[in-house]
Amino acid sequence: MGTVGQDAPARGDVRSGYAALWDVDGVIIDSGEQHRQSWEALASERGYPYTDAAFWAGFGMRNSDSIPLMFGVTDPALIVTLSERKEAIYRELLRREATALPGARELLTTLHAAGYRQALGSSAPLVNLEAIISLLQIGPLLDGFVSGETVAHGKPAPDIFLAGAALLGVAPTRCVVFEDAPAGIAAARAGGMRCIAVRRAGQPDAPGLELADRIVDTLSDLTLADIDHLLGIEPG
Repeated sequence: MGTVGQDAPARGDVRSGYAALWDVDGVIIDSGEQHRQSWEALASERGYPYTDAAFWAGFGMRNSDSIPLMFGVTDPALIVTLSERKEAIYRELLRREATALPGARELLTTLHAAGYRQALGSSAPLVNLEAIISLLQIGPLLDGFVSGETVAHGKPAPDIFLAGAALLGVAPTRCVVFEDAPAGIAAARAGGMRCIAVRRAGQPDAPGLELADRIVDTLSDLTLADIDHLLGIEPG
């Protein structure tokens, strides 16, 4: 877990008792292709079989959960080695081009200004989250972040989002989660939170996406009033 944006002014609006918890890949930043390329490169280096179908089946999970599914590796030490190498490849690809998805920065800014507490809740390692926050310069809009590395169970278990709610001091029922992966949507539901799914461009809807309270093609489709309504907030 981590905290950022500590220097932001105090927000006393009714919305300060509510929170937005953000997945990262496919929601704030479009780095799915960099992830795909890094897994493919890792497989090539190690001589493991690779398919895009296997990659998408594990998308949104922690590496410790997806590596056994993708490569059949179960040795804990080898899983750590493979995970570290994959993420090193990914960060190198990410540094070449890091761009926020349409509407992401705008909605983060709008919710922050309105008084919502905000945190990232991602399966990604801490170093990846810190790199993305820095590259996109979104630190001032956030109150913290939680990595799958720091909780007992990854998505679809609710641990990441429950830890995010606890970090922000907000009840889970007063949180909305922004996700793109079925595992993340299941995690939000298991934690008793509202969820908005962002449909991945060029990818068919995966089973489980329909469990979100709302599905959008882009975060640009959402307004402050939409989030307030979803959480039952009636601003005075």
